[in-house]
Amino acid sequence: MKIKSLVKSLALTAGLAASFASHADFLDFSVDETPYGGEVVTADKLNGGYTEILTFDDAGNFTASAFASMNQLFGNDGTANGSQIGSLLGAQYNLYATFTATGTVMTPGVMGSNASLSADSGSFSLYLDQNRDTVATDVASLTLANTADDRMLGFSTSLAENVGLLYGFGGVFDFIFNDFTLTADGDTYFVSPTPFYMTVNIDGDFDTIPLAGQQQVTGDLSAVFVADVPEPSTIAVLALGLLGLGATSRRKA
Repeated sequence: MKIKSLVKSLALTAGLAASFASHADFLDFSVDETPYGGEVVTADKLNGGYTEILTFDDAGNFTASAFASMNQLFGNDGTANGSQIGSLLGAQYNLYATFTATGTVMTPGVMGSNASLSADSGSFSLYLDQNRDTVATDVASLTLANTADDRMLGFSTSLAENVGLLYGFGGVFDFIFNDFTLTADGDTYFVSPTPFYMTVNIDGDFDTIPLAGQQQVTGDLSAVFVADVPEPSTIAVLALGLLGLGATSRRKA
């Protein structure tokens, strides 16, 4: 990544952090890995990578479908990796998520962006893949293979505050889902707190794309659980996403 672009992303990070009140607290949760040869592990963040298909029409609308591998657990306010907290995620079992959204595009965008995307509706589902073999054969339709052993852990169809910002050097997004509901399998995996957090915050980065036709997007993303619903326009976790964008771009360079 060029130094100029990195400085620009860090400046945007500082600006966003100053503009919004943060609800990005790292709240602990515990997962039971004993069925996979481990123990009960305390973590506070899920991390991974994703592939997404964005389809734009000629009227300023978009649809999105994404498949994400969520195979990293972090603890200690997001600073301790899976091996440091004793997790077997990614080694003995996998987690993955599917995501959909529909919404509108604004050009130029909000917050000084070249363009911004805002979804009117969407869904988020989290799964456990015991055999570590599930793949997306068609991301646009979310057609998956090798799912016989998979278990849905939780889901939400209640999309709250969200935004995607596209700048010249790339983009960041932040999506908040309310009413996150654990399934029966989810209750045996996420063993605390009880009741579990009702809100999940997903943020990440993506490469620059044209806002026309069908586009494939890849990037990194994180998910944290929050105790309360953020107030309107408080999407400060975008600051973390922009920092991640800088790190990702340096890694790709």
